[in-house]
Amino acid sequence: MKFNITKEVFIKKLLAILIGNLFCAMALVLLLRPNQLISGGVTGLSALLDLYLPIPIGLILFLLNLPPMILGLIYLDTKFMFFSTISIFLLSFYVGFLDSITESGFIVTKDVLLSCIFGGVLNGIGMGITFRNGCSTGGLDIIGAIMKKKYNISVGNVLMGLNFFIIMSSSFIYSLDRALYTLVALFIAYRVMDKIHLGVGKQKQVFIISEHDEKIVNSIYSNMNRGMTYIYGEGAYSHNKFKIIYMI
Repeated sequence: MKFNITKEVFIKKLLAILIGNLFCAMALVLLLRPNQLISGGVTGLSALLDLYLPIPIGLILFLLNLPPMILGLIYLDTKFMFFSTISIFLLSFYVGFLDSITESGFIVTKDVLLSCIFGGVLNGIGMGITFRNGCSTGGLDIIGAIMKKKYNISVGNVLMGLNFFIIMSSSFIYSLDRALYTLVALFIAYRVMDKIHLGVGKQKQVFIISEHDEKIVNSIYSNMNRGMTYIYGEGAYSHNKFKIIYMI
C-alpha cells in the first residue's frame, strides 16, 4: 500500500490521531459517561450499549465501528481509510484502557454542568485535531462520507440525523434533562472542533475550475473533510459551459 505522502506529513497525521483520540476518550470516560452524558456518534452508542452488554466498552466500540470500516475500505479513498482504521483501533483502545483504570468509581466531578462544558471542550479539541490533519475518528464520519459519495447527501444532515436518534435514545435510558445536557455538550464540542479545524476568524473562499472536478472533489473530501458546492459557469468569450468547485 503506497501513498503520495511525505514522511513528515505521515508522522504528523499519526501524532494527530494519537493525541486527538486520547482527548475524545478522556471526554467520554472521565467526564461525560460518569454523569450519564454521552458523546455523539458510535462512541455515544457504545456507552449506551455498555449498560446492557457484558463486554468491555472498548470492545463494543470497536465492534460497532467494524461495519463502517469495512464499507469505507470498499467505497472510500485508501489513504483516508488507512488513517481512519488506525483511529478506530486507537479510540477503542483508549476508551477500554481508561475505563479499566477508573472502574473503582473515580469521577473527575459530579457537577453535570461542569462535565457537560469541559467534556464538550475536550471532545471538540480531540475531533478538531484529528479533522484538521485530514483524519477521521471513524464511525458515523465514514458513513457520512459514503452517503456523500454514493448519493450526494449532505454529510452534516446524515450525522445530525444519526446523532439525534442516539441522543433521544439516551433520554429513555437516563432522563430527558441528561439528553438535553448531552445536546449542549455536543454543541460545545462542534464549536470547538470548528475553531480548531477551520481556524479562529480565518476563512477563505476557494474557486477551482478544472476538467477533473470529480477527482479534485473526492481528493479534497478524503484529505480535508471539507464540504464543497458546484457552481455552473460559462465562458464569456467561448461560451463553453463548465463546473466551478466552491469551498470555504
